Amino acid sequence: MRSGRLSDNARAALIGVGGTLAAVLVWGGLHSGKPTEPLDAVPKDAFLVATMNLTELRQSPIYDVILGKDALPLTKGLGMGKLADACGFDPLSRVEKLAVAVPEEGDKGELGVAARVNVNRDELEKCTEAMADQRGGKVETREAFGFVIVEDGSGGGVAKPRLAFGHGNILVVGRGAWFDAMLSAADGKSPGLADAREHVALRTSLTRHEGWHSPTLLVTALLPRALRERIKNEMGAEIGSQDTSNMIMAGVLGVSAVGLAINAGGSGKRVEAAVELVCDDAAECGAVEKLIQKKRLDLSKELGIRMIGFGPLIDSLESKQDGARIRMTAGTSSDGLAATIERVLKLRGRREPAPNEPPAKLEKRPVPDETLSSKDGGAPH
Repeated sequence: MRSGRLSDNARAALIGVGGTLAAVLVWGGLHSGKPTEPLDAVPKDAFLVATMNLTELRQSPIYDVILGKDALPLTKGLGMGKLADACGFDPLSRVEKLAVAVPEEGDKGELGVAARVNVNRDELEKCTEAMADQRGGKVETREAFGFVIVEDGSGGGVAKPRLAFGHGNILVVGRGAWFDAMLSAADGKSPGLADAREHVALRTSLTRHEGWHSPTLLVTALLPRALRERIKNEMGAEIGSQDTSNMIMAGVLGVSAVGLAINAGGSGKRVEAAVELVCDDAAECGAVEKLIQKKRLDLSKELGIRMIGFGPLIDSLESKQDGARIRMTAGTSSDGLAATIERVLKLRGRREPAPNEPPAKLEKRPVPDETLSSKDGGAPH
């Protein structure tokens, strides 16, 4: 992960999460008869889908370290500092549930965000005035798919981020055709995630185990077969050789889907993670399982990793292959992991200069005169 920096599209999408809160009161919200969940706005053909229960995450000490006031504020990191100051609250702090959807095809870094928010009328009025001032009145609105859509009316050829609110306090942020696809899915006009067989199967498998029915974070990603086959063809004979590393690479390219579930855990509890890999066949999963065991052994011997605090998490890692599927689990104290993450962030902060900060210059020290003696008060020999 690159020092907390996000792509321009991700930044724009999350800025929109805050901006839409301000737009709700101005143009009202359209409410359908059936309340919509953020997940309902995910189109069927999403490549990656992530859902997060932020209300639950806030009960974990990990939230305070990563997103809380003691860490670098996420709001300022996303460029929402001015909006937060104008509104009088951090817009992201009012999100209850969040869904992120990434299309398989589209512009680099393109994604869409859907969220359920919790704000009151006075707060929205204040945000409304702030948003109008910042935008200079260049905001246009229209209605579609049961949403009020807010977009920049200044023109330009580039598809700009758009905001939409409706369907029971659900806001959607995105751009271009993917934004329209999310609204259509939320309104039931086009297939949604419930029709995506592979995503549904993996999400069901991750959550069917005891204690995993409602994880704090749930992510599933489908790895396109065409891309994997192209890489295999480019590697050619190397994939078919009996060399161990090449056999493992062939196994990795045989992974068709990846899923992650995390139970964040409150203070004094455990944070637990489960990962599932789906392979094209059992043999490929077998090669990946060997790689997992090797990496676990290598990491367990790293003294530096243990000194930082990741030892208990690595030691708890377990993996089990079941045919063409691998499930891995790991867990540790949520307080201990929060302390470890905080330690890592502080170390990174010391090593990386702040943005626009010039590199430190070496201090020039005077060269001592070897002809002087400290014993005789500096008199020459």
